[in-house]
Amino acid sequence: MKMNRELQRELLAELRDHYPGRSSSVYGMGEYSQAECVANLIYMQEHGLVESGIEFSGLSGAKTLTQAKITAKGLDFLEDDGGMGAILATVTIKLHEDTLRQLIEAKVQASSLPEDQKSGILKALREAPGETTKQLITKLVDLGMENAQKALPLIQTLLQNGQP
Repeated sequence: MKMNRELQRELLAELRDHYPGRSSSVYGMGEYSQAECVANLIYMQEHGLVESGIEFSGLSGAKTLTQAKITAKGLDFLEDDGGMGAILATVTIKLHEDTLRQLIEAKVQASSLPEDQKSGILKALREAPGETTKQLITKLVDLGMENAQKALPLIQTLLQNGQP
């Protein structure tokens, strides 16, 4: 059976209206058959969006329909901003100043600049006060954002494959 996104949204909206309670009204929604509703509820349960309230018993596969309930993940799915799940899933990344200096040093070392230029840059970087390093990092991030178009293929590859 093909999954039906429109039906799934209707099922979630119906369960949201009964939240925090449960409902049996989702086992037959409008023009959709019970089989369609059940299949989509089970699919959404497998993704943690609902508790389907559907139990299969014995070898016969007979099903019992009790009452379904939307989960917090299901409620967040309906929200335009991702709900509280998006807020709680926020990741803060902190890089120590020394780590940033090492990253910059590695890039300078790997560059095709003449050795005397490399050593001059590296010396200045190592001797720079923290505030100067902070400004440098800010400028490098700005430069990276200005050239985001060049980075998009790399970003896409990393996100799809998990590696460069």
